[in-house]
Amino acid sequence: MNRAYGRNSVAELTQVLAPTFGTDESIDWELLSARWGTRFPGDYIAFMQIFGAGGISDSLEVLRPSSPSDDIIDGVTSATADARDQWPPTTAPAGATDTANAEDSVIAWGVTPAADTLCWLTSGTDPDLWPVAVLRASLSAPWTVYPMGMAEFLHRLIVGDLDSCPLGEATLWAAGTGHFLHWREEERLLGEGFDPWTGEPDPLANIKFDSP
Repeated sequence: MNRAYGRNSVAELTQVLAPTFGTDESIDWELLSARWGTRFPGDYIAFMQIFGAGGISDSLEVLRPSSPSDDIIDGVTSATADARDQWPPTTAPAGATDTANAEDSVIAWGVTPAADTLCWLTSGTDPDLWPVAVLRASLSAPWTVYPMGMAEFLHRLIVGDLDSCPLGEATLWAAGTGHFLHWREEERLLGEGFDPWTGEPDPLANIKFDSP
């Protein structure tokens, strides 16, 4: 019998990723469901309420969808468009058991500095059963599907409970714990002249460069 991937997984994630610097994004999920034509997975909704969007150990950004009235860049929309440019794959993704071939079969929720894109594979009608699909564009077979939700994926990434590192950026792999910063906290620290991740003064903070 199938189980919902997201049940209790956010609570487990908080054991290795403290939400100290998290902020409830106060997202209108009903409006977003209407906009996207689907509801979002329950663990992602819970993550946005506890953590919000932001960075994890300067190696992974969890993205936030926005409503048309927001003045916030919608990372989910832009990353999803990039991922859909490379879906469907020419060969079946590693780990996939049931994949849809339609171009709109992936929705992005995270990105890394190594240009990895973390998505849901929307292969069923129940978002709580959507597996994670990771796009590593630098590989000859770029897509790998993991039969778990995003919160469980992040937990298992941090504790090293996968066959191998699923990302091109390996900072979080088997690290034991991760450090989360809400994107507004990142911006605040940068605005004060500090590197958000080291706490040290950032000599490039607030320097404005001429446009090319």
